[in-house]
Amino acid sequence: MSETSRTTSKTSIIIRIIISVISGVMLVWSVINTRVTEGTFIGAAGFGAIIAICVFWKPLCRVVRFLWSKIPLRIIMLIFGAVIVLLAGMCAFFTVNMIIRAEVAVDEPEAIIVLGCQVKGEKPSAMLISRMNAALDIYEQNNEALIIACGGQGAGEDISEAEAMRCYFIEKGVPAEQIISEDSSTSTEENIKYAAEILKEREISDGIVLITNEFHQYRAYVFASRYGISAGAHSAKTYPLHLLNYWIREWAGLFYQLIG
Repeated sequence: MSETSRTTSKTSIIIRIIISVISGVMLVWSVINTRVTEGTFIGAAGFGAIIAICVFWKPLCRVVRFLWSKIPLRIIMLIFGAVIVLLAGMCAFFTVNMIIRAEVAVDEPEAIIVLGCQVKGEKPSAMLISRMNAALDIYEQNNEALIIACGGQGAGEDISEAEAMRCYFIEKGVPAEQIISEDSSTSTEENIKYAAEILKEREISDGIVLITNEFHQYRAYVFASRYGISAGAHSAKTYPLHLLNYWIREWAGLFYQLIG
């Protein structure tokens, strides 16, 4: 083996080690969550595949060369590669928009739409509490703003998410008459759809703020646009250890929304 070949081989090994370590860290980050989601499986599969490719790089290259020598298999590989590139591009597109939509200021908030999240029995989950506190941040800017608490009652919930929020806001000093409980929705789209109906009844079209977690704001914005709501955004902060899991899960949700 020539000196150039040895140098190239060493560089390749170093690069694969670095990629494997980074992917290992990302894999652990994606699966650390108190709640298993689609993001858990997608993250584990994706980063696990990258690690496997790095570890078995040489035999994989031999397999690829063999497959490439067969015209039908070459076509399949090209199609598969194009799909992977397309998916990666869409994930990048989603990520940019998720970052952009995380915070969109509204000068004079008139209505605050709080998207639902899990309730454990009658107790709001940590994520729902963070959303409600984010809503209170906006409410402080205008204590006459209407708060629309969205979310029906799901499995393991003794009360609706909207009712849990209503109780929390009243405890924090928000007058009951300024809280509307939308307790029929079971999804993000329905949260937005039914909130849009409430806004229409109240003849509110400006000063609307969407409250959810940062990873969720872009999908909420897409649904809001679909139902004629022009809204700003204020995000609850996701616990850092869980953020990647939910971020990847949101990619899956956006893909489903795109093809649904």
